[in-house]
Amino acid sequence: NNQGGWMASRDQIWDWHTSACPGGFLPPYDAPHYQLDGKDLRNVEYWSGGLQLFTNQHACQLQRIIPLNDPHAFSKHLIYHTANNKQRQLTNKRELRFSKVNTLLGQLNAVRKKAEQELKKEQQQQQKKKEQKG
Repeated sequence: NNQGGWMASRDQIWDWHTSACPGGFLPPYDAPHYQLDGKDLRNVEYWSGGLQLFTNQHACQLQRIIPLNDPHAFSKHLIYHTANNKQRQLTNKRELRFSKVNTLLGQLNAVRKKAEQELKKEQQQQQKKKEQKG
């Protein structure tokens, strides 16, 4: 669930600190939202990977919206891990852990289309019930 990093403007960071994130986004990290100055059970992945932005408990609870209908716009949300250390560590399991971007985008779009179909079906059923009552 590592978000792989993040970028924000000064205004966004200030908004996170003053309104979006319980306990603030910037130091000092005080109780009750942070224990031991933010060093309690939190690791490098929490701070550098963006988990403090997206997790639910004691974090900002932000949601990331990624466009799936435009491959070019989708590609702007990806970051290539230039150190390649993860790719080397997992070479024997590569086919299980890594997907090509086109495959990932296709899988995400398949889920999106299925969800849209289910939503449309549910809306049609609700409309049908309304018509039967009315």
